[in-house]
This record gives sequence, structure tokens and C-alpha cells, in this order.
Amino acid sequence: MSYFKNNNNNSLFFTFIFVLNLALVTSSSLTPKPSLFTPGYLVDIVDALPNGSPPLKLRCQGKNHDLGDRTLNVSEEYSFMFKAQYSGGTLYFCHFYWNGKDKVFDVFNDNISSGCGSLAAFLSQCYWKVQEDGFYFAGRQDAQFEKRYSW
Repeated sequence: MSYFKNNNNNSLFFTFIFVLNLALVTSSSLTPKPSLFTPGYLVDIVDALPNGSPPLKLRCQGKNHDLGDRTLNVSEEYSFMFKAQYSGGTLYFCHFYWNGKDKVFDVFNDNISSGCGSLAAFLSQCYWKVQEDGFYFAGRQDAQFEKRYSW
């Protein structure tokens, strides 16, 4: 039978389909694993407000993902991970509420991604620190922070 003569080609074809399917399923996950095709990013937000401060409240969203409401006490951290879109245009923003103030801004976009620090192959970290006078950004927790926004 000709089917058995082409068994190597069939195996190669089905292996290709399996790997392609795995890549597509993994790329749609909210907590993806880094891959060779699309870089992964870890966004960390830490409450660095003064001791005794009211809790920091925030809500983060992407174009297609609402990550929900969060409440952080002083020194607590919120993190989320995602894969960047292969063609660019990945965007996540957060709305912050604290002590009668509020602020909305992008915590990740194509411009911010260039400042994120490498944690591992195809995984970068974008670190945000919320303080009484505003919002500070660094590529990693142990890097130099730069004030990006005031309340």
C-alpha cells in the first residue's frame, strides 16, 4: 500500500500539526510559558506607600483580558505574566486608587517593553513601584527606578 511507503512523510506532517497546535494553544493562555516565537513579560507592581497608609486598589486590563480588581497593603506585590503579540501592539494598563486619588496609565506597551529587564531567555520583567508622590519604573526590582507619573 502506498500509505505505508509514505509513513515518514505522514509522521513529519502530523508532528508539524501537533507542534503548531501546541504553539497556538499556549499563545492564548493568560499565564504563558515563554517560547521562541513570542517573548514573555512579567509585570510586577509593588505598594511602596508609607507605613499605615490606606490600601492601594488597582484594576489592570489588556485589550482582551480584564485581570480584575486587586487590593495591596504596604509592601505587597501584584504580578501578572503574558506573551507579547508577535506583530506588536500588546497593551496592558492599570487604574490605581489610593487615598482619594486615582491614576490610569499603560504599565506595558511597545515603548515600555524596551525598558524591561531580562529575567531569562524570552522572559523580561517590567517593575512598577507605587509611592506617595507617584509611580516609578525599572526593568528589574534591583535596577535604578525612574519616576514616570505623579498622582
